Amino acid sequence: MIKIICNFFLLATPVIFSCKSNGDKNKNPVVVFLPQKTSTDSLAKNNTSAFKYDLKNPNHTWKLPSQLVEVSGNTWVDSNHLILIEDLHPDLYYIKIDDKTTTLEKTIPFAQQEKEKVDIEDVTYVNNVVYALWSHGILFKINNWQSKPEVEKIETSLKKENNTEGLCYDPVTQKLLIACKDDAGLPDEKKSEKAVYAFDMSNNKLMDQPFLLIHKKDFEKIANEKISFNPSAIAVHPITHEIYLLSTRDNKGMAVYSRDGVLQSYQTIDKDLMPQPEGICFSPEGKLFISSEGKKGEAGNLFEFDVMK
Repeated sequence: MIKIICNFFLLATPVIFSCKSNGDKNKNPVVVFLPQKTSTDSLAKNNTSAFKYDLKNPNHTWKLPSQLVEVSGNTWVDSNHLILIEDLHPDLYYIKIDDKTTTLEKTIPFAQQEKEKVDIEDVTYVNNVVYALWSHGILFKINNWQSKPEVEKIETSLKKENNTEGLCYDPVTQKLLIACKDDAGLPDEKKSEKAVYAFDMSNNKLMDQPFLLIHKKDFEKIANEKISFNPSAIAVHPITHEIYLLSTRDNKGMAVYSRDGVLQSYQTIDKDLMPQPEGICFSPEGKLFISSEGKKGEAGNLFEFDVMK
């Protein structure tokens, strides 16, 4: 009987850190963790505590080139280069980073400016092929992007109402992941629920059922307050393969999910540091990069975060 009671308290008492803030920017990051026992994914179990990022203290901050005021996505290319995109123009921005500056090495148009606003929301790099995402659920597959781009426009079953804002490559399934900021595309889901879908690059087909569902109640349960999470970017950690998601509408924060769809942690983002965080990617060794729009029409910023020691 004593053993049963002890087990009950171990399971029923998650470790919770309050998300209330008094405006002190020097405080430790507000991180909330769920009990690891809820995950059945062994990789997440073994590694989830090894990779934590202090989103209040980047180890590098770069001002982006002037073309990237409304920066909306980024992807890792190599140790010196990233590709970024911004909302209003269907262009790839190939930038070089060093210890102090970012340099725009090349601007690569990949689509005609249409009568309807082309709202380009995210980008990812897979085996020397670039994919860019329109908010209407349309993908642009860009081969030979560094010289003479060969572009294929791919329609998925996702639409304008879904407001597709997040795109990344998942090395585990070898598929793209597309995060919906608005309608989850499921008739029985609540309006507050959001969805991530997998896209099979081999046959240009979106999977019928969501890869991941985001439930508002999960955030309220661990943070002890109402949190609306609307995905603006997505990335898969290169080592743990956990799913990282940003939200910038209403509540600005980063959520981490295990491979089996369990919310592992949530951390708030300081809006003074990142007014509108909309891009996230990783280097192969696990450095985290977040891009955010600038303030008052200024160019956006790129932030690099190392793993907390």
